Amino acid sequence: MRVTWAFLGRVPYAEALRLQRAAVGQVQRGGPGMLLLLEHPPTITLGRHADPRHLLLPEADYRRRGIPIFRVKRGGDVTYHGPGQLIGYPIVSLDEMRISVPDWVRGNAETIAEFLESRGVKARWSQDRPGVWVGDDKIAAVGFHIERRVSSHGFAINLDVDLSHFGTIVPCGLAHCGVTSLKRLGADALPMPRAAEEVAQRLATRFGWELAACRPGESLARESETVQPYHATIAP
Repeated sequence: MRVTWAFLGRVPYAEALRLQRAAVGQVQRGGPGMLLLLEHPPTITLGRHADPRHLLLPEADYRRRGIPIFRVKRGGDVTYHGPGQLIGYPIVSLDEMRISVPDWVRGNAETIAEFLESRGVKARWSQDRPGVWVGDDKIAAVGFHIERRVSSHGFAINLDVDLSHFGTIVPCGLAHCGVTSLKRLGADALPMPRAAEEVAQRLATRFGWELAACRPGESLARESETVQPYHATIAP
């Protein structure tokens, strides 16, 4: 299976949503898969079944801090995205891969754990508390949306992210669990482009992808301009 991939640097969340939806359309029409790797500016997202009470500040306070809030279609509860966190959005056909949704989610999480172990951090996937964990601290969040058997959204790995922002939410709705990062654990987080390339290669090995590095083409960019992103700011 052919999958193109790109590290896009720092991308506003709404723009990444438009790129994802355009890529989903291309895959649903039989085009190649796409793996978007990037960072976001400070952003908070709530998944399909998120509890707004897990936002610990009034919306106006997040706005003053310059942190937009989005409700999106992925699984999971509330989480924070920001610089120093490697975001991965694999947009692929699960039918073409001949893989079930549970195996797809677990395969991504186990690939992240392998990447972390290569940096000297022993991590594990938890089915009961979806995510990748070091002890009782989450180091990577995982949340996908499957539409007509095409996967979007994905994962977020804490490399060198400002963890203080997680104190303004109940991360993933788990009040008694912590959040950590490679930096906090004293591991070498790698420059973001190198980390992105390594994760891309590991995913390709795990799922048998034929990987091709590129930037999203002009046709995808043009298509994304016509797509209305599915997000809404949460009312206070």
